[in-house]
Amino acid sequence: MKSYFYSIVLVAFIYSVGCTSKNTEIKTEKQEVEGNDLNTYQGRLNEIDLYTKLMFDDSLNFNKLYAEKLLNAYDLFIKNDSYYNISKDYMFKAGELCRALDKPHDAIKYFNLLLEKDPKHKLAGTALFYKAMIIGDYLQENELAIETYKEFIQKYPNHELVESAKASIELQGKTMEEIIKGFKEKEKNV
Repeated sequence: MKSYFYSIVLVAFIYSVGCTSKNTEIKTEKQEVEGNDLNTYQGRLNEIDLYTKLMFDDSLNFNKLYAEKLLNAYDLFIKNDSYYNISKDYMFKAGELCRALDKPHDAIKYFNLLLEKDPKHKLAGTALFYKAMIIGDYLQENELAIETYKEFIQKYPNHELVESAKASIELQGKTMEEIIKGFKEKEKNV
């Protein structure tokens, strides 16, 4: 009789946990569906905040669906509110997000938007460096990557990534074996 009672309690507990998580999911979906008035500045900001929060709620997993929705929210904001300074930050974040979503051409597009809009912005140097990195690493266009790294060094000579850019120029287009061989030769000469 006791085991029967415990079985009923266990089933009731599992059922209640299942109902609770389903309710949470419904609330989340409802929040997304009802969402924000995307015809307003505040609604677009709220949309970005919503998907940023949803995407980073689980820091151990990358939620591609929320990342795509966040990218759409950035894009909508940039198209409608590019005259606000915050849009420049969103251009950079959209570029980073595209990089994470394996959309190199879109990432370059957003980085170029920032560079054209404000080449003196606090994130412009990093955007140009990332652009060079994407051109070399993702698109395998080594000569263009080298030119872009050189442009970065010329435009932002005091940037913290200048040494990385110089190293990238040296390593661009080389195979892993060539890189290892180069390091071994440097060790011999030291």
